[in-house]
This record gives sequence, C-alpha cells and structure tokens, in this order.
Amino acid sequence: MKIFKTFRGGYKFKRYEGQPLPILVEDKLPDRVVMPMRQGFGTEVKPLVKKGDAVFAGQIIGRDDDSVSSPIHSSINGIVEDVKRLNYFKRDITMVIIRRTDDSREISKLPGHSAEWGKLNNADIEKLVYLSGVSSLDREGIPTHFKSSIISPDDVKHLIIHATESEPYNISLEVLLEKKRLLYFFEGLKMLKRILPKCRVHLAVNVHKKKITEQLVKLTSGLEWIDIYPVEPKYPQGYDEMLVPTILKQKFPYGYSAANIGVVILNAQAVMGVYEAVALGRPLVERIVALSGPSMEDKIHVKVRVGTPLDHLLSLRLKKDGASRVVLNSLITGFKLNDLTLPIDRTFSQIVAIPEAAERKFLAFMQPGLKSDSYTRAFLARWIPFAHKRPDANMHGEERPCISCGFCEEVCPVRIIPHLLSKYVKREIIDETLMNYNIFNCIECGLCAFVCPVKIPLLKHIKEGHDKLVMQGCDRSQCILPYFNLKGIEEYRGVTKL
Repeated sequence: MKIFKTFRGGYKFKRYEGQPLPILVEDKLPDRVVMPMRQGFGTEVKPLVKKGDAVFAGQIIGRDDDSVSSPIHSSINGIVEDVKRLNYFKRDITMVIIRRTDDSREISKLPGHSAEWGKLNNADIEKLVYLSGVSSLDREGIPTHFKSSIISPDDVKHLIIHATESEPYNISLEVLLEKKRLLYFFEGLKMLKRILPKCRVHLAVNVHKKKITEQLVKLTSGLEWIDIYPVEPKYPQGYDEMLVPTILKQKFPYGYSAANIGVVILNAQAVMGVYEAVALGRPLVERIVALSGPSMEDKIHVKVRVGTPLDHLLSLRLKKDGASRVVLNSLITGFKLNDLTLPIDRTFSQIVAIPEAAERKFLAFMQPGLKSDSYTRAFLARWIPFAHKRPDANMHGEERPCISCGFCEEVCPVRIIPHLLSKYVKREIIDETLMNYNIFNCIECGLCAFVCPVKIPLLKHIKEGHDKLVMQGCDRSQCILPYFNLKGIEEYRGVTKL
C-alpha cells in the first residue's frame, strides 16, 4: 500500500441524488442491433459480412489487421439486414444492422481459451485479448502485437488501473468487484502483466472503499510488481492527464496519449474483460452500464448487448413526468443524447438522466440551496451532511461580466487561468499570448464553467481560442515535443484525425 494521493484543484461531487444502486440485472435481447465498425480506441475496421448473411453471437463481423484497431463481433444470432454508413456521434461510420432470429443468449467462445490460463503462453493470451475486442478499451487500447495500440507491449513501462469514482455519478465498484469478481479482477491483472512484461502495475482505488482496498492488499501481498494507491475521489482524478502526475509523479504530454510516454491506463471493467476473454473465452459483446440521475426510474446497473438501441434500454426506465436530458458517461463533459435510436457501443459506462428545466427561480441567489451544488460557501447545502443535490439542465441565471472571484483558477487541475484566457479570446487576441498562458494544457474537464458564479462559458471560450490558434498554424507539439521523447506519434495522429 502506497501513501495517499491527490492533486491541486479539482472538486468533490458529494451526495448527488440518483446514484445507481449496487444491483446488476441482465437486459433482455433487442430485436435488432446496430454494430458500429469503430468502437473504442482504433480506426474503423472493414465489415466482413454483407446483407443477407446469417451471423451468430460472438462471430467477428469486422476486422482489419493492417490498421490500429480491434475486431468487432455480432452480439446476437441473426441476419444482416443492411451494411451502410450512418452518422454516429458526429462521425460518418459504417454500421452493420442485424435482425435477431432467435432467443438464445449463448455466445460463441473464443478458440484457445482456458480456465487454466496459466498454462497458456504469452502469445496465446495476447491473441485472445485481441480477438475478443477487449484490446480496444479506454484511451490507448491494450498493446498487443496485432496493432491494437500505437505502441508495442515491450514499450509499456507502467500500467495504471483506476477505480477512483471521481465523477458525480459512477459505476459501483461493489458491482464490478463483488465476491468472486474480485478474484477474477486479480486474475485479469496477472494476465495483463504477462502480456506487458516490462510494466509495473499501479492500482488507484477510491480511498473510501476500505473493504475492497483491504481485500486487494491481501490478494497482492508478496507481489513486488504491483502497488496500490488510495486516492481522493476528486474530479477529474479519473482523467489520464491527472492519473499520470498523481500516481507516477511524471509530467503529461497534454494533447497526446499516455501511451505516447509508455503508460497504459485502464478501468476495472476493462480488466474484467481481459479475464473473461482469456479464461472464459468471451468476446466483448456485452457492457455493464450504470443508469443514474434523478430522472431515471430504475437506478441500477444493466448488462446490455453491444449494439442495442438506446430507446430499447431506456424506454421503460426513464421517468415520464417531465422532459429529461440524457447524457453519456459524464454529467460534466458527457455527450448529450438527443437521438435515442443510437446504439450502445463498447465505450458506454453510464447513462445519466436529469430534469430538463428552463424556468427562472425568483431571487435564486437568496435561496438556501439545499438541493443545489455550488463552489461558493454561500449555500447551506455545502455544509449540511444530509442534503442531497438534485442536478438539472437549468442554467439558473444568465451570463454576466467576470467578477474576478478566482474560483475557476482555484479548481483548475492543470493550473491555467481560465478567466484570463476567456478574456483574451473574447477580445479576439489570438496570438502567442494564449500559448504563454498554456491554453494547450486544458484537459476540457469543464470545472471552470461549472464553478463560475456568473455563468461565463469558460470552457467554450478556451476551445474557441485553441481552434483559432490551430487554424493560424500554431501546434501544441511546439509546447510538447521539445520536452518529451514520445512514442507512436504518427500512429496516434492517424487514429485521432479520423
């Protein structure tokens, strides 16, 4: 066990109404699935099926070994209805649409898997991780010799597994790591160590999850290649840009990937996916998704097939009394889900639903704020332990001139000055001054806009300044490359530009 870790700035989101219960249910099979040929880290893969083909759950329907990518599988037994390009989260991507033909929940096993995985050689474990599609998870993927990442397994010096629970809403660690699942998680760690032989493993666990931490300490005692760090569940601790300096005490190359400096960062669900692929032969065709927020009827965890349309999952689980805003993965920076016909893919971890509100509150600044969250110390809710916050989509006020309170600067985890950058951008001062104030260091966590008492869209202004600098020919690499020996730069650019 290492010493307690934290960082300057950030914000602790406490007692938010609508937290998901530690309950896991299996969702019913959808009538159709829509399988994007790009999911998780990597480029789009080539579809291996055509309209009219019969497919089975677990069958590889998309693969491209010549690009940085991982295979895509069918999640149900069915018939391919169509293969066409559709808009998916602002990208034009090939989709394979499959109609279910039976009620079987059976999933075809990966060849070569073994419950006695210790007898497998490293190449076999690596192949199973790749063929399962698990190698596509998180921001840098899992390196294998099948080009699933921008670096090779031998380039990985550190593997960070995070279970920080720093968002306002999080997948419950009790659900992911309860009972036997904790043992499976530990087995998954050992599998990752086998295929990433030169890495040191670091577990970053919410400091308040004492029971899970104690169990992990017992399981890992005597292993010299792994360290456990209790971390403060302070947003945005779960970001790669914060985990590297917090855990490793290394600088992060903002705008690039942790993999560029030989670090792979995964969440607990990805580690479980590794175990299931190697020991159980399960391809990545299911995802555990937490349903949370005050507008969600069933605040639970659901194991759902990849490709399931959102409306199939949410139609009976959203409250009917009033409009709701549905947000993907993060209440602060998540994507607003306007189209509920979109399919669930491997990157989904939680869906948050909050009331869609627009009405003004009379003398809102004089209200005690028992249901409100505020960075200021003017609200009672900050200090009353039993008060639960009820977020909604209302701005609760209009934009006003900056009052130089310094709150945005105080919470910024990368030590830039958001209100100053905002003023330069609004005045169209787009030059090297912005670079001198480290505008390229922004990790877009959104905290500056969240704490601003006068509702200035600080993150929006910073993004505008960033984009205008790039249009003028300025490149963040000018601020990064002289100070880092980065690996896989061209491969990373090839993935992110698509």
